[in-house]
Amino acid sequence: MTKSCDVAIVGVYGIVGENVMSLLEDHAFPFATVHLLETREAAGGRLMIHGQSQRVEIVEQFDFSRVQLALFVGDMDLAAEWAPKAVAAGCAVVDATGAFRDADIPLVVAEVNPQSLSGFATRRIVACPDSEVAQAAVALKPLLDDAGLRSVNIATYQSMSTQGKEEVEALALQTGRLLNGQPAERGAFDKQAAFNLIPRIGEVDENGDSQSERRLAEDLRRVLGLPDLPVSATCVLVPIFFGTAQAMQARTEQVIAGKRLGTLMRKAKGIKLLDKPAEGGYPTPVSDATGSDHVWISRLRQDRLEPHSVNLWAVSDNLRKGVALNSLEVAGLLIKDFL
Repeated sequence: MTKSCDVAIVGVYGIVGENVMSLLEDHAFPFATVHLLETREAAGGRLMIHGQSQRVEIVEQFDFSRVQLALFVGDMDLAAEWAPKAVAAGCAVVDATGAFRDADIPLVVAEVNPQSLSGFATRRIVACPDSEVAQAAVALKPLLDDAGLRSVNIATYQSMSTQGKEEVEALALQTGRLLNGQPAERGAFDKQAAFNLIPRIGEVDENGDSQSERRLAEDLRRVLGLPDLPVSATCVLVPIFFGTAQAMQARTEQVIAGKRLGTLMRKAKGIKLLDKPAEGGYPTPVSDATGSDHVWISRLRQDRLEPHSVNLWAVSDNLRKGVALNSLEVAGLLIKDFL
């Protein structure tokens, strides 16, 4: 018999929470009873799970000792306040909000480093990285396992939903105004975002690296288990609502023959290979990745001038695949092996 646990999901009305609810309908997870939680101001409505209408409960009134695992997918501040209380009540926690990045808390992508869950007992919290890290780690894992990694250069092309609901709404407003001959209002942005590219996400440090670029490099090293791996990142915000694209060059320890690259990707967990660019066979964030449970790989090729270098294009649904599905899969692994 498959082991299952009672679970609380905190933050169901956020944009990640919406994707979690969709995935609960599409897939089977080892959850017995599921409690849906929101803040006092937001709770009280009802959502559907497997054809059943379920009330959204008030997190401030919830007794976390009723469940064995709590999944936080909403606001970072909400997780920071309530995850420790859930742990104190004897509950395991999976955090997908970014509230817990401490060195003694495992940072896990289900297809890449499930072995890191062995460090769960220290704090009884597991952190899931943001969607950029999850996507890059899934794409790089086959290369790492087959030939090792010397360095990674990565450029991300991130949709507005990687930043939050406010940015999605601001892009929609700007787009509508510009299409109607009106000036764009900056709203959540420093500059016009609609029909534009913004090559800075977060504050920039003295070395010229943005907050997003630092976090991507740091967390990718943690997930891949390579603390000294040179990672160079450039993060760009692009005028689409959902999905993320990444252009990567990975320098491997061993040379991988060109034909073998495709074989590695086809066999890898969480990856779909669509690599016939001459025939239009390449994935885009909007037409292929949105609504998908995979990281899509294309433009996969050995560098002509440097045989140790592999170039590739990766896209995924940042909310569904990068955050929601990973957090649910990590929760499933915790239940299977540690609870």
